[in-house]
Amino acid sequence: MSDDIESLLRSGLAERADAAPTFDDPGLADLAIAGAGRIRRRRRAAAAASGAGLLVLGAAVFVWQPWLVPDDEGENGVIAADTNATEVQDEFAMEFLVADPDGYSVLTENGDTIPYGGEEPPGDIYKLAGMYMTETATSVVTVSLDGEGAEIDKPSEAETYTKINGVGDRFALVTPNSDYTAEEYSLVDVSLHEPTEESGFTTNYAVTLEDWDDTTAVFTTDLYSTATGVAKGYYFNEELDLGLESVSAAGFETAVLVDTTDPEFVCVSDLDAAGEASGQEQCGPVDSDAVVQSLAIAEEGAPAGVEADPTPLVERVIGNVQSMEDPEFSPLDDLDLGEYQQQYDSASEYWTDPKGEWQIAGTRDADSWLLIDASGEKPVVSELEPPANAVMPILSYT
Repeated sequence: MSDDIESLLRSGLAERADAAPTFDDPGLADLAIAGAGRIRRRRRAAAAASGAGLLVLGAAVFVWQPWLVPDDEGENGVIAADTNATEVQDEFAMEFLVADPDGYSVLTENGDTIPYGGEEPPGDIYKLAGMYMTETATSVVTVSLDGEGAEIDKPSEAETYTKINGVGDRFALVTPNSDYTAEEYSLVDVSLHEPTEESGFTTNYAVTLEDWDDTTAVFTTDLYSTATGVAKGYYFNEELDLGLESVSAAGFETAVLVDTTDPEFVCVSDLDAAGEASGQEQCGPVDSDAVVQSLAIAEEGAPAGVEADPTPLVERVIGNVQSMEDPEFSPLDDLDLGEYQQQYDSASEYWTDPKGEWQIAGTRDADSWLLIDASGEKPVVSELEPPANAVMPILSYT
């Protein structure tokens, strides 16, 4: 190989190294910030079959793999290339439900399989801490990482739905009453080998549980119509009968209300985990001194041996509300799919990563799906070739 070619390849590789994206932990992004708060860019590449693409220098071997499209993006700002299952297993730790001779199995990101039963689940499968979960019309079915199954009956076949907390170590069975004035929450700790209801509470239908841990429960509700954005102490629980005493009796130390109209406006209620709620909720912007102090007090007041930090819970809920209400916080909302638009619109199912890093549109058992990678600065669209006999991707909270 001539010195000129070697110099050219060295220069090209050096330029690519200088322009390479920086990577952070893909497990920390929420949908609200996936694509706005991170500076990573993934571009799918196909190996170029070129004789000049290989350069051997001593013991090192370099494979020149040019981007499939040039750096100046197309009219729609979308970079497209083919993606295979190995890539998404490596990049997203993505797992799949696959059909096998004995029924169905989970194909993990490492290529291992976990038996999932003989019948195809009717709904999505979620990966929680130490187990997988799916719903039927009458029950919630869980499968442990060693393939052992368990089942919890729903209180109401028609009305009960499930809610999973942000880190996937708990879920709730939620059932509204007949006149939709209240909702009953049955909380389940999935760290147990066979999930059983650990506690529960009943709240006014006007508030909705969004996230929780050992000590803090975060709800969304309409605060603006009552508080009109004014920071001070309020008596929402007493005047509106929100049911925070029931939340306290379930063992929580703090309840936080996030305004659905202005998610940056929140109220903090100090609970005593014994059926008592504070007489007054402290409300204001989430970064105001009064709210920050209230959350700090909640953290300090946690029981001995229990780690408590309500701020990440509150921030995660605020981000989720913003992503649903404001396109600025949701990069997928104004995405122009260009040539992929028809394929996206004709999909029968849409699977969205709970951490906000990707969305897949397609049909179960199809040979290819449409993948939107939302983990970088701009969403990247490509056709994904799933593993053989894949039915659907697993939606992971872990």
